[in-house]
Amino acid sequence: MYLICFDISDDKRLRKVAREMENFGLRVQRSIFECHLDDDELMELQKRMARIIEADKDSIRYYSLCNKDINTICIDGPGKVSLDPRYTLI
Repeated sequence: MYLICFDISDDKRLRKVAREMENFGLRVQRSIFECHLDDDELMELQKRMARIIEADKDSIRYYSLCNKDINTICIDGPGKVSLDPRYTLI
């Protein structure tokens, strides 16, 4: 899982980034997404973001979380940690 956070200085680019991010993960806060991605999907997302942002003005951070990290996520308030949509727990 990746926790992806962004700070985009222009509203138009911000909307484009947020729309594109919705294709890859679940929005958990305004500028934060939880994304279950393999290496190819991550590279594709980064390529798409590079076409949208202005690197000298905008910032996107990709935090890789292993299962140990995911199991320690604590949430105060409503919400839950997203599940990988490729797998179903029975």
